Amino acid sequence: FLPQHPKFHLLPIGIEHLEEKMPWFDTVFSMGVFYHRRSPIDHLLELRHKLRSGGELVLETLVIEGGVNDVLVPDDRYAMMRNVWFLPSSEALMLWAKRAGFKHIRIVDESITTLEEQRATEWMSFHSLENFLDPEDHTKTIEGHPAPRRAVLIAEAP
Repeated sequence: FLPQHPKFHLLPIGIEHLEEKMPWFDTVFSMGVFYHRRSPIDHLLELRHKLRSGGELVLETLVIEGGVNDVLVPDDRYAMMRNVWFLPSSEALMLWAKRAGFKHIRIVDESITTLEEQRATEWMSFHSLENFLDPEDHTKTIEGHPAPRRAVLIAEAP
């Protein structure tokens, strides 16, 4: 249950349920879905088309360390997830946002995902991050990729 407020509206639906061009929103959040999208630039364009001019995108995603041209494309799985398509560096992510037409692009946080925050709990008792890291080297996934690191990007629609 979410409290009602006349100035704020939450739509608990996927972007695919909205019209293609619908520039109505002041803020759009894309949290933890970017790396599951087969076409990251198209996803950024979809997000931009939902924002009014001057609206703000808040995007949280997995990233890798590296420069503007560094992107990990897992051949099968990443941390046991089959549906991870692209893990850009933060610099590459900012370039992609620029190419999608955003401005005032910045990374406001980048951090390694810890075992404490991504853990099994009484509400989520199945496997968690600890099960998906190399048991001998927690800087790598079980597949040998860099361990999960995430970034939060904020950008403005033109």
